[in-house]
Amino acid sequence: MITLRSFGCLIFPCIYLYFRNLIANRKHFIKEDFLYFIPPILFGFTNLLIRKYAISLHIIVYFLFAAIASYYLILSYLELKNKLWSRQSTVAIVDKQKGLIRNWTIFFFVLCCLCISRLLITLFLDIYIAGYSDGTSYFWVAAILSCILYFKILLTPVDLHAGITINHKEKKEYFELVFEDFWIVSDSVLVENCQDLKLKERMDANLVSYIHEIERMALKQFYFRKSSVCMRDFAIILGIPKSHLIYIFKYHSNVNFFEFKKTVRIYDAICLIEAGFLKSNALMCLSKKIGFSSCNLFLISFKEITGVVPQEYNKMIKE
Repeated sequence: MITLRSFGCLIFPCIYLYFRNLIANRKHFIKEDFLYFIPPILFGFTNLLIRKYAISLHIIVYFLFAAIASYYLILSYLELKNKLWSRQSTVAIVDKQKGLIRNWTIFFFVLCCLCISRLLITLFLDIYIAGYSDGTSYFWVAAILSCILYFKILLTPVDLHAGITINHKEKKEYFELVFEDFWIVSDSVLVENCQDLKLKERMDANLVSYIHEIERMALKQFYFRKSSVCMRDFAIILGIPKSHLIYIFKYHSNVNFFEFKKTVRIYDAICLIEAGFLKSNALMCLSKKIGFSSCNLFLISFKEITGVVPQEYNKMIKE
């Protein structure tokens, strides 16, 4: 139990890295992330040594613990404030997604602040009254806050990496459409072609699920990052006939497949730029990562959709 408490502050870098990776839309740790675990590990060994050889110095442990907790809380605040809370995109669909993530991170950060405040207050009360609770006093406060977090996730499910909430208005659970303006979900579209009329009978019942799956594969699975992907490939990965996909973009979309693919890639580029991709990578790397075979085509497409070139957009973000 003493060992567990000594290394319990490892939770603080985990919280900070969660916020950092959420903002960057990164699902895996990188080597540099492990550096943030060094202070808590050193603190853990220091605490064990003090408890074993110099118990009279235990008060120092409290101040060290408070310093580590405050340090990572401040890092989390700066990361969220500079890269998410105070930043707005010039593209509506990006700003919509950022708003969903912003609301979740504010809620989670406030809960973390309350939990850490409870812990710090308890530790300082221990110092004041010369107690030895090791921060376990008023533990019921932390339990209540944990229950609030649990019920928040349970009652309002959130895809914490994509930042897409689930739409409760539908009978089925779907990701909220990012490109909502692109789609025509009405089943009253005019279809005159005999072959398409046969498709319509089969498509109407599953149209909404098809559209949501198209966006999920495009935005969450990043399938358009493959430069050679065509409509046939995309239909295969969706598990539907190509004729179904053609029907959707013909009657239930305001853009064709090529324009949709291009917009998704630019959307992907915007998210990467806002996450700081260009700080350590060139434009060529960015265009290649999102699926463009030509950097010039990427630049033209980016300006066509956003009104500015990537360098200008990156500069706007910094300002």
